[in-house]
Amino acid sequence: MKVFISADMEGISGIVDASETNREHSEYKRGRALMVADVNAAIEGVLAFDKTTEIVVADGHGSMTNIEPEALNDPAVLVRGTPKPLSQMSGIDSSFDAAIFIGYHSMRGTLHGILSHTFSGKAIERLKINEMEVGETAMNAGIAGYYHVPLIFVSGDLAVTREAKALNPEIEAIAVKEAISRTAAKCLHPSKARQMITNGVVNALKKRNSIQPFAFKPPVEFNVRYVSEQMADAVEFMPSAERIDAKTIRFVQDDYLKAYGAFRASIFIALSVDR
Repeated sequence: MKVFISADMEGISGIVDASETNREHSEYKRGRALMVADVNAAIEGVLAFDKTTEIVVADGHGSMTNIEPEALNDPAVLVRGTPKPLSQMSGIDSSFDAAIFIGYHSMRGTLHGILSHTFSGKAIERLKINEMEVGETAMNAGIAGYYHVPLIFVSGDLAVTREAKALNPEIEAIAVKEAISRTAAKCLHPSKARQMITNGVVNALKKRNSIQPFAFKPPVEFNVRYVSEQMADAVEFMPSAERIDAKTIRFVQDDYLKAYGAFRASIFIALSVDR
């Protein structure tokens, strides 16, 4: 069996403030330690279910060098660094049996979502795929689904577990904290949260064969609203871009990964003109 784990940071146990996710701040050291502990809890769950499982972990936050290699449970292979073609999902392919998301957060605009944003807080105001408003959970579940791999488990704040359940009620979802505001939450003790993650992963793997992959049917439309008109001005130069309004561009492709690639390229362009 092969299991793919994508790890973000904002939804990690105990994290509530951007200072804990930004390497420029002193609190980042604590944040990255909390991150790898949640990921290791998920790995322990996988190994408790089947100790022979091949595990790949993709570091999916910021520079994607948050997990210190020596701190990760050694049965896992770590994918780190950026840029990568599939970003938070780099390393996945059709050989995997299941996908697990650790430390995920809700989409931008979510009420009571800890550090909520959609892929790039500096560039993206809203993202719709095939008319469905999405965050990173649905977008990345779509990448897994492209390879016919089911998303079976998500951990993060309460808001993101609701996003996951909206995709498929069978997804095992563990809330390690409940937001009071965007930067405040009621947090479970990390040791309790990690045990819940471990147990949740075991439960998810037990029912993995009954959880259908989530995928977007072609043609695939990414409808992207940027933070500023200037960003849309720059992105409009892309050959596949269609301007919808002052801040919105859409990309339509016959393949999900092509549409996703256009979206990723547009963010690099948008951020290049950020002032």
